[in-house]
Amino acid sequence: MACNSCSKSFSLLRQEKGCPGCGFSYCSKCLSHKVFLQKLNAEVKVCTKCKQQAKKNEPTTVEPPDAYYKRIGITADSTRNKQISYNTTDQLIYEKLKKLKEGNQENLTKVNNEDIIARLQKLKDDIPSTSTAELELRLANLKGVPASAVQSKPLLPGPDLRTEQEQADDLMKQYMAQSNIDTKYKEEFDDLVSDIETRLQKLKGTSTSGHKKLSLTENNEKSDDKEEIMKKIIQKAKEQSTLEENEVCDSGLDELPFCEICNEDAKMRCRGCKYLFCKRCFYEHKDDDDGCDSYEPYTAPKTTGL
Repeated sequence: MACNSCSKSFSLLRQEKGCPGCGFSYCSKCLSHKVFLQKLNAEVKVCTKCKQQAKKNEPTTVEPPDAYYKRIGITADSTRNKQISYNTTDQLIYEKLKKLKEGNQENLTKVNNEDIIARLQKLKDDIPSTSTAELELRLANLKGVPASAVQSKPLLPGPDLRTEQEQADDLMKQYMAQSNIDTKYKEEFDDLVSDIETRLQKLKGTSTSGHKKLSLTENNEKSDDKEEIMKKIIQKAKEQSTLEENEVCDSGLDELPFCEICNEDAKMRCRGCKYLFCKRCFYEHKDDDDGCDSYEPYTAPKTTGL
């Protein structure tokens, strides 16, 4: 990069600085003119072009310096001529557009409301007028259905003008009709089922009466079987209870007459757990929740010597 005024390249000793007026880069020597700028509201150092514009009191357009044009390879005069030519063409275009707008406005004012109404009436006369009935008839002919199926129906039902009693009577009639239909279909279904059953029985070689007798005998046999099963269960329960009693008696003969805790001579039997205890250990073992709160006295059986 180089200075836009003296075209000397920037370095450590020649630093690049921007002009606060135009914004282009200059060296410190070329930014030596002090001028008061309104946009900054202060007195700053600017380039020579910004100083000249400040003296002339010509604001706005900021033209680049001559060195900028040299660097790009374009002369400043050619760009100025182009700007002038652009300005002239813009002016011509603006004048043409203005004329066109004025001509359109004149044409619009010439058109009256009567002309608009006449045009709309002509457009309406050209449209073929066909009624909805004709359209529905044509649609029914195309579909091959009667015209009543295509006719438009009201979307919303009308207001109900019946009294509450009449509404209740109508509902009861509908309910009765529905129940009659259900019973009718049920009877027909039952008849069909019975007919199918008779046919099956004929195919099997047995009559319906014989089938009924068989069903009665089967029910009686089932009831007899149930009674026999109940008797067997009761008999088995009795046998099991007798076996348990015998086991208790046998265990009483086989048990040792000693305390379950301290192995001293047993003096009492707990009614809850049926174990043998001495007096001291029973009171330690005593528990109301488990049923071990009572006892019966126990005497050791006499053993016969061999």
